[in-house]
Amino acid sequence: MATTVAFTAKGREIVASRLIGSTPSQAEPKNIGWGTGAGTAASSDVAPFTEATEARVVGTSSQVTTTSTNDTYQVTGTLTSASSQTITETFLSDSSSKPASTTLSAAVSSASATSITVASAAGFPGSGNFHLQVDSEVMTVTAGQGTTTWTVTRGVNGSAATTHSSGATVTAGNAPGSGSVTNGSLFVHASFTGLALNAGDSLTATTKLSFS
Repeated sequence: MATTVAFTAKGREIVASRLIGSTPSQAEPKNIGWGTGAGTAASSDVAPFTEATEARVVGTSSQVTTTSTNDTYQVTGTLTSASSQTITETFLSDSSSKPASTTLSAAVSSASATSITVASAAGFPGSGNFHLQVDSEVMTVTAGQGTTTWTVTRGVNGSAATTHSSGATVTAGNAPGSGSVTNGSLFVHASFTGLALNAGDSLTATTKLSFS
């Protein structure tokens, strides 16, 4: 399977961090996940559109040659579907665990609304600004942390503010310069035409990032 991947804003920070020092403090982003969501953008920035229920897989990383010696970072891993589903996205993260996630308890009926209500704030930061993703829109939570009603800045990180249905998935993610969301650093994300899988089907994903 071949597709185009894009760095997230946090991913660009991860690359820069790993170039500094002999023992980088940034965890290696070699955990592979997949999802079933369909976004309106080419890629998401802080979370997959809809992460599937299967656990993320720790991939095998290596340096390979594309144009010049060892100019490419490669991660390969195999995921196995637990049910019949259509996979539309894969990604790399620096954590094998999934970040906090909840759902909208009320629809966001306007692209200019600055408040959203969620079913639960469990696992989300209780203070400080943080990013979240709903469908293909990234928002920044600026007030209401620790409650289920959040004040948000809409359409950040190049995404477009749009409407969202009640029950839509809300996933936390780290903004550049922040690590406040536990397990919330998405490195790269790729979406593609749906691949229908049955229970027990496996997919070997290879992600290559070439630097020039």
